[in-house]
Amino acid sequence: MYKYLYIDDESGSNVISYAEGLSTYGLKVIPIQVIEFSRKEFILKELPKYDGILMDLRTDMVEDKNGTFSDFTGAVWGQHIRDLVTIGDDLKKDIPIVLFSHEAKLREVYFKDMTSNNIFDRFLTKNILDNGDDEKKINKVIKKLISLAKGYQKISTEKDFNNLLKIDTINLDSRIFSRFIKPDGTSNKNIPIHEYAQMILKDLIYAKGVLINEKYLASRLGIDKNNSEDWERVKERFEEAKYNGVFADGWDRWWMFKIDNIFEEISDTYLSYLDAKERVAILKEKLNLESLNFSQPIEENYSYDYWTVCKALAKPLDPMEGFRVYSTSEPKPWQEYEYVSIFALLNPQTLKDKDIKIHSIDKEKVDRKLEKYNNG
Repeated sequence: MYKYLYIDDESGSNVISYAEGLSTYGLKVIPIQVIEFSRKEFILKELPKYDGILMDLRTDMVEDKNGTFSDFTGAVWGQHIRDLVTIGDDLKKDIPIVLFSHEAKLREVYFKDMTSNNIFDRFLTKNILDNGDDEKKINKVIKKLISLAKGYQKISTEKDFNNLLKIDTINLDSRIFSRFIKPDGTSNKNIPIHEYAQMILKDLIYAKGVLINEKYLASRLGIDKNNSEDWERVKERFEEAKYNGVFADGWDRWWMFKIDNIFEEISDTYLSYLDAKERVAILKEKLNLESLNFSQPIEENYSYDYWTVCKALAKPLDPMEGFRVYSTSEPKPWQEYEYVSIFALLNPQTLKDKDIKIHSIDKEKVDRKLEKYNNG
């Protein structure tokens, strides 16, 4: 059983409901009001008993029963915990910190303030639990929280990336690990556990590029996975490319370079040379599959050279026909931009629903495209 401490300035039925809603399948969430948590004695003595923290964003808005407000927001408390782990011997156990707030507050503060992004391993919206009707989503959240706790424990005993990622890192861009490698080539084990964890999570697992998720895997193979009964058999053939390192039990990912290698073994050609129809035809023939269909282009698109996924519609897209999405930080050399399709642009509510904005470098391209449509 993994235990998370849930810190909020409120203490009523909503807080209890959130804690109970996540307390299942091997996870126990225990709520506490921020004023009690703010005592140094509690942090040093009680916090090491937990495997993770859920931290409310605005912990300074509601007074406790004695009329006392916390002086600080969740970001400040999170940074305080990171500092205690990094600079002293008082708090030796490093654990994941997950921001836990309503979506409106996250958009208002967290998504605008990049300084707080490095404090938290992930954010989680209370809205999922408010709705209470999507058990599948809640179970995925619980799975990820447990994975974060297990991952931190793994890193605390192992700081070698070859072992953490379960791959020979010579196959990857050396710049990914430069912060963590000493001049003599050995791992810098003085770097805190949370920095190792966040590099793996934010630079590899959450990003698109070196690792890709199932939607990207289907897009790059050209397959309409929702209309192909043999999709699971295709995944079995590419099982060797599956990421099985730390945090793999929370996020399904595949190594892109291994996908390329496996496809070349199957086809004697390169994945990027072919369009979706050709990729699927080869897979059907070589793997003896019948129920495998290629994806049709998104409306208003024509290319079958899929390599990305429309962020708004979650459908395969040729990046040459897409438009880059704005993010608060530019992709690193081993990462890729996300894209949206012209159909999403022509239906702006799809962008608004997911708070998607177009990158400034594609603004002219968007304007020209929309002008063409407006002029008939």
